Amino acid sequence: MKSNVKILTASVFLLMLTACSPKNYIYLEDMPIDRRMPITNTVEPRVKEGDRLGISIQCKNMQLAAPFNSYSFRVDQTGDAASGKLIGDGGYLVDKSGYINFPILGRLQVIGLTLDQVSEYVRKLLVEGHHIPDAVVETTITNFTIYGLGALSPGKLTVRDGHINLLQAIAQMGDLQNRAKFDKVRVIREEDGQRMEFDVDLTTKELYESPAFNLQQNDIVYAEPRKRNNDVFGKTMTGISLAATLASIAYSLTYILRK
Repeated sequence: MKSNVKILTASVFLLMLTACSPKNYIYLEDMPIDRRMPITNTVEPRVKEGDRLGISIQCKNMQLAAPFNSYSFRVDQTGDAASGKLIGDGGYLVDKSGYINFPILGRLQVIGLTLDQVSEYVRKLLVEGHHIPDAVVETTITNFTIYGLGALSPGKLTVRDGHINLLQAIAQMGDLQNRAKFDKVRVIREEDGQRMEFDVDLTTKELYESPAFNLQQNDIVYAEPRKRNNDVFGKTMTGISLAATLASIAYSLTYILRK
């Protein structure tokens, strides 16, 4: 009888440990090895309301470019802007109407354009307006930020080149925690005055086909936890207490019956 009590107690503990053990997940578990997969959903970031655009003008005579760089870039007394370093987030704010106020050229409508299109638009105005005949223009989004919540390292991630996908963002945020639901990571996005949510499964190659795979500025990545730490701890302690109580009762009964 005493042997049966020990076996029962051990079984209860094993069941508890199995129930509390987190499931192991593997990224892209069904991804074929040594096989090429076409990239079909490459997305260029487009300018949105609230973006800040860093627009750098370069040319042979940088004194000509100095007036156009003064809002986004530091320019010394000689007009040299070759350092090209943004002042903080800097840049030109895209207003609610989709315009930026650009020096000398005035109000420019840029909303909905890609960064390359903005660069070409500004370059064309500079050349055709006889301001800078050899202008080279580069545009970035200086406040392109991704936010992380839930079962990953919470915080924000600034993306200077405007290109980042979900896996890259998770890696730069320190990876998902073990308690995260790898098969249900949510991306929250605001676009065209609407808020959308996407649930993404990181364990399958179908991730690549999701509209949320290529992240956009101000996306929120929320890694849903399987259980709260306090819940797991509380249930584990309750289970241990219950098992100890049952073992004690069983041992007491055995002792009484043997008398």
